[in-house]
Amino acid sequence: MTRSYCETEREIILAMGRGSLDPELEKHAGACVICSDTVAVSKFLRTQKAAAPVLTDPDFLWWKAQLATERMATERATRSIVLVRRIAYCGISAAVLWLVLAPGHLMSMLVNLSKYEIWTAGALNQIAMVLAIAALVFTLLGSWYLVRSEK
Repeated sequence: MTRSYCETEREIILAMGRGSLDPELEKHAGACVICSDTVAVSKFLRTQKAAAPVLTDPDFLWWKAQLATERMATERATRSIVLVRRIAYCGISAAVLWLVLAPGHLMSMLVNLSKYEIWTAGALNQIAMVLAIAALVFTLLGSWYLVRSEK
């Protein structure tokens, strides 16, 4: 049966903690497998302790965490604004495409509306049409202003 404990191992651990081994302990560690393993592990741990990474300043870590928290809260708060902006872009794009690609529909609607006499004077019909078109243009321009990115 192999031995897994040495009486001198504790003394070697204490001596390695102080820095170096006595010549007598070095001689024993050279002959004892358990103690030589203990010396090797102690030397390895000492080199790893010397090469330990320097930790970042805790104030800097706290500041970075606060910054990340604020950024996430801002993103969460503006999520609905971004959604409405995207919907407005889609609506403006659809209206512009409809006006550009189907001008005949707009003209036919204007002709059909001009057949009905809402007011008795013909000038009022034309003024109403101009005002309706102006309202549409101003609505589109207002929507574009609200949707565009703020610099």
